[in-house]
Amino acid sequence: MDENLILIRGDKMKFKNKIILGFTVIFSFFIVLISLVSCRIANNKTKTSEGTELTLFFINSNKSQLVEEKRVVQLESKEDLIKYSIEELKKIPKTVGLQPPIPQDIQIKSMVLEKDLLKIDISSHYNDLSAQDQVLLRAALVKTLTEFDFINQVEISIDGEPLVGTDGKPIGPMSQEDIVLEPSNVLTTSNLQTVKLYFSDKNGEKLVMEERTIEVNPNVPVEKYIVEELIKGPQSSDLLPTIPVETTIKDIETKDGICYVDLSNEFKTKHAGGSTGETFTIYSIVNSLTELSNVKKVQFLIEGEKQQEFKGHYDFSGPFERDESLISE
Repeated sequence: MDENLILIRGDKMKFKNKIILGFTVIFSFFIVLISLVSCRIANNKTKTSEGTELTLFFINSNKSQLVEEKRVVQLESKEDLIKYSIEELKKIPKTVGLQPPIPQDIQIKSMVLEKDLLKIDISSHYNDLSAQDQVLLRAALVKTLTEFDFINQVEISIDGEPLVGTDGKPIGPMSQEDIVLEPSNVLTTSNLQTVKLYFSDKNGEKLVMEERTIEVNPNVPVEKYIVEELIKGPQSSDLLPTIPVETTIKDIETKDGICYVDLSNEFKTKHAGGSTGETFTIYSIVNSLTELSNVKKVQFLIEGEKQQEFKGHYDFSGPFERDESLISE
């Protein structure tokens, strides 16, 4: 065979191989590009052609469920999306009949996103809410924020302190799966608890125990419910209230057997005074709280500060122990 013909055929084969290789490279490039685009779409579920779609959760009219409301916003950064969502949860929703889950007086003190965990610190006004409102606020926050693909869990703290359950232990991070609301009522019969409360008898001689079954939220300390019920006063007409009704709870927590009860100024300024009145006020709280197995002593605070005295008859600087001698037999 002619040597030149062999060379020409060889050159044609090399050229053909180069073309095939070129098409292979281009095809592989498009496959990779399509995969990257698919992954980007999968990881940005809230992204639309018109902007970023948000799902916000508001409270229905009878405060039993959360109802979602869609929004499309021209925001892209994670920080802006988080801030916008929380602020919207404080406003009147667009859907008639729904209510905002976050009251206006509650402030978001800080937000820190660590990988897929969002840590939120909110003001102590949270503690002034009813148990049901606390459940709904927490649920709305978690469900709204975990709708973002970059947030898997939300951890809430109150004025820098971890949100704790009835056992005194921090609740920790919460995900979508941790939020379960009953269709008919947020608080069910499984959340009922019987507490023992002490009020003054009519003669101001002894403390009398009154049992009361109340609805509780497992994420709220039972101690808070007890003091709330004491402020409401006795149900029996044979007993007298011991705490000024204007009193509000600023904070309450138990550490190492000591329950720290932080009350508003009204606890002191609205109190009638007198040694007997002071005794029954103090020990109605102390004896009621020490019915709990985890509470051994009670330390009183007024507006977050320890007091040297209450109304002139008791030293308030240290914790109080239970006094069985004041209880009616």
